[in-house]
Amino acid sequence: MGGSSSGRSSRDRSDRRTPESARSRPRTRRARTRADDDLDVLVEAVAEKKPSTSRGWASRETSRPSRVTRWARVDPKRAAIIGLVVVFLALTLAVPLRTYLAQRSEFNRLQESNAALSAEVADLQKKVTEQNDPAYIEAQARARLQYVKRGEKQVVVIAPNREQQEAADEAERVRAANPWYQNMWDAVSTPPEGK
Repeated sequence: MGGSSSGRSSRDRSDRRTPESARSRPRTRRARTRADDDLDVLVEAVAEKKPSTSRGWASRETSRPSRVTRWARVDPKRAAIIGLVVVFLALTLAVPLRTYLAQRSEFNRLQESNAALSAEVADLQKKVTEQNDPAYIEAQARARLQYVKRGEKQVVVIAPNREQQEAADEAERVRAANPWYQNMWDAVSTPPEGK
């Protein structure tokens, strides 16, 4: 049994791969892809980037060649596909966004209209409450219909309306501009109004 156990242990040891044996074993090479090239470009860009202590134009100029090389290595097909995807997403989102904005503006307009209608309803409720008050009814009857209570005397002052008042003021200005003898002659020669 001792021999079999030692045989197993030596076989187990030989089956186990050591780092040296894994390195010495030949690897199968896989084909390089565009992603590998992009990764190499990024590694080179990071390796080229040096920490700069100065800020300004000098540090910007050192980073420009790496940007130019990145743009030079961009695949046109991939850029076209990405551009088409971006345009497709923009067109897809444009209609719902426009609809959302239109509905939002309509919602705000309806809210303002609702607030105005609420204020009008409150004003009409106030008027209904006033019209049910006996003191308000009495005040309106006195003002509009010239009603008086028993024992009161009604005095009605007839004041000229605005047009009559303006015509009278204009006649007074013309009279004041005339000489005194013209005013006296007009008073004698013109019969009084209303006769």
